[in-house]
Amino acid sequence: MRVQPTRTELFDILYGIAARDGREEVLFGDDILLARPAFERMLIGDCFPSVYLEFPLMGTPGFDVLAGYGRTSEGACFAPGAGYGRQDLFDWFASVCKAGESASVGFEVDTSARRIDVAGVYLQQHRQAGLVEPFLSSMGEQSRAPSYLALRERLPRGWPTSYVGLFPGRAGTPMRIGGYLSPRAQARCAGDPGELRACFESVGFSAYTSDMLRRCAQLMGIAPSVDFQFDIFPDGSLGDTFGLSLSFNEVAPREMPACMESGYGARLMRLLEDWDLVDSRWKLLADACFAQHVSYPHAERQARRLALCVLPNFAKVKFVAGVAAPAKFYLQCAAKVLNSQ
Repeated sequence: MRVQPTRTELFDILYGIAARDGREEVLFGDDILLARPAFERMLIGDCFPSVYLEFPLMGTPGFDVLAGYGRTSEGACFAPGAGYGRQDLFDWFASVCKAGESASVGFEVDTSARRIDVAGVYLQQHRQAGLVEPFLSSMGEQSRAPSYLALRERLPRGWPTSYVGLFPGRAGTPMRIGGYLSPRAQARCAGDPGELRACFESVGFSAYTSDMLRRCAQLMGIAPSVDFQFDIFPDGSLGDTFGLSLSFNEVAPREMPACMESGYGARLMRLLEDWDLVDSRWKLLADACFAQHVSYPHAERQARRLALCVLPNFAKVKFVAGVAAPAKFYLQCAAKVLNSQ
């Protein structure tokens, strides 16, 4: 008799704890009805993926769901009807894993847009630029590699790229390029908005204002670490969007209450509230995070333990043509089978 929860059951458990006590209505809305079948279509192999819930901090409640894999075995296949047509991508990624490279790939589904028939795909290549072209080639998009490499070359020192994503369901089919600022680059930008302007000029990004530069500098001065994102369209042109993600990875679930009451999380959210980019729902974020172990029967006289946690990941502010859009937040849901007791 099966006793270990399925991955879909684990997803439901993790979401259920994060969303209880009224948080579903305020943070997530009813998008779980679409997120669950979308999650099932992202499953490959036998491990629980890294799952992220992305939701706005003002406006209509709802969320998008992401699932990523840091390893896939050769021969792993999606179930019929699953995989969003990306079996070739995961066959390639399995070869990357076999070669010992450190990277991850995954899906993003815009459940908040009420559609789960198409998914964005992304690669976290961790500065291994040589993985980008074969990643794109596995999807028949190798012609977009030169645009990525050109932007990478124009970025200044301290702005290494680590992420590339394709979003075929979105207007203009953008390719997203992202990376993490070095501590020195972040400190320079936080201390002088002109440093960020110089970066924009070096890559040819002109969709900024002085107010945007000032706001980005303030945000960089609060968060312990940040990452950046640009959009590139099929013709090689840069979009007018700049994304700035403000890390909460350094915060354990048990530390979230203090972080959101008097730490940098509170400082950040109050600043965003002053800018009318969040409303009071951010005060529920700490209670959505947790970490716990549960036991389940495994075999005669034995038991296995599951580690279940929902972790704070990052807050994200997008500037479109220099104007800040309402902020979003990402929670990471994780589940892992531990050793036998």
